[in-house]
Amino acid sequence: MATKEPVECPVCREEPAADQQLEDHLLAEHSKRKLAKFIVAETTALSTDDISE
Repeated sequence: MATKEPVECPVCREEPAADQQLEDHLLAEHSKRKLAKFIVAETTALSTDDISE
């Protein structure tokens, strides 16, 4: 039987507690500013023309 890999927080790269959903982890562990900076950085990285082929 295949096992499912644990979910990893994209911000801090840690696994939420076993009894915690990713959304709850994000709300409890990361400030709005930190989440906003992460989203801006990811969006910027996706929109740059420097994507290697």
